[in-house]
Amino acid sequence: MKKSIYFLASITLVAIGSLFFLYQESWIVFSIPKSQTSTAASLKQQKINSKEVSLWVWSDRKVFKKETAEIIYGQDTAQNIKLLLNSWFLFLEEEGLTDKQIFVQSVALSPSGSEAFISLNQYPFDKSCSTYQKLMLIESLLKTLHENKIPIAFIRLLVHHQPLHDDHLNFEAAWPIAGYLQ
Repeated sequence: MKKSIYFLASITLVAIGSLFFLYQESWIVFSIPKSQTSTAASLKQQKINSKEVSLWVWSDRKVFKKETAEIIYGQDTAQNIKLLLNSWFLFLEEEGLTDKQIFVQSVALSPSGSEAFISLNQYPFDKSCSTYQKLMLIESLLKTLHENKIPIAFIRLLVHHQPLHDDHLNFEAAWPIAGYLQ
């Protein structure tokens, strides 16, 4: 009788110890389901809206072409820039101005909030682009940001979180979103 009690106690303690070890190593995760009202309340607190934005691109006729799109817009400026520029790059692809599938990987703001560091997934220009075409593409990007009243003053373009290198244009200096064409 005494042996069976010791045996059951040993098995129970080994099982409890094993469960505790698995929990400590995060192999077993206990989570309490949240109610639907808390998720809805948190979305309302973030004030996420849908907003119509203007997308600008320099066309061959030496004028800016405007397109409107609708994006999700919130209070996070970096996320708004990312969504806006991803829509803009998609617009470029639809218009046949680029053959690449370019998208914004991430956007980081400077501590002052006046400068945005925009990291792209690849080099945004074709090899056959002239300096003028590159400049007009950048001017279109700047105009898109400026016309949508993004609260920043400068941008820096990166590729895979590294400075963008180009033989014709200097991307080490910040570009003002007001642009150079008035």
